Amino acid sequence: MSDNPKFLNLVLLNGEPEEKLCAARAAGFDQVEIWREDAERSAGGSAALAQLAGQQGLGFTNLQVLRDFTGAPDGERQKKREELRQFIQLAQALGCDTIQAPASTREDCVVEKIDEDLRWLASEAARYQMRIMYEPMAWCRVDNTLPLAWARLQRLDQPNIGLVVDLFHICALGGDASQLDGIPADRIYEVQLCDMAAPIPPGDKSALIDTARHRRELPGEGIIAIDRFVDKLKNAGYRGPVGIEVFNDQLKALPTQQAADKAWAALNRYWP
Repeated sequence: MSDNPKFLNLVLLNGEPEEKLCAARAAGFDQVEIWREDAERSAGGSAALAQLAGQQGLGFTNLQVLRDFTGAPDGERQKKREELRQFIQLAQALGCDTIQAPASTREDCVVEKIDEDLRWLASEAARYQMRIMYEPMAWCRVDNTLPLAWARLQRLDQPNIGLVVDLFHICALGGDASQLDGIPADRIYEVQLCDMAAPIPPGDKSALIDTARHRRELPGEGIIAIDRFVDKLKNAGYRGPVGIEVFNDQLKALPTQQAADKAWAALNRYWP
């Protein structure tokens, strides 16, 4: 048995937030990645959602997603900082200590401000004992690969910012498990497993985003060499959360519990 917490990103499931939480726990998951939208639309509010999770014995891996925080143009920087504070308040209400903040996707991203913004982000989060998950997404304006994101975090050396390892974003650009080389296991805050049916044509951003948001596959149902990632992570002594992040319209149309059960079975094929 694995000591790693096993999570499900609730984006896979349809239904009300409470139903999603119960389905994830019934399937076997220890934690969930919850979206701000789910937390805010809960009938009883975030406190009631936290209470339900506690009754179920379910934790929150992180609160998603603080978009395009780093490098925001000057006219929007204060707005983004206030948005972070809103995320912190919501995370606290949920009893969650981690917020996911991917690298910027904006074409007008102010690249020279990114380091400053990440330092401020780390400092503000630390005031509330919060951690930040920095995710390199394949269509980000900067830091769109794991090595680029790690190089930045290594240089900034902020103890409460770590990496998201998402197999889709690595493999969609032709990367492989070698991108994990040299990254200490404790600087990886979570691992998101998924698969994809076919390679994405190089330079086709539209196909990249469409596949990412609508047509990812469960692990084992596509072309990603998932075993190689798992072997590297285990050999490195990774002890953090590992789980399923799959955006798939067909799976989301299934009954909530059926989709959660499928995700649990897929995860345990690779991380028992």
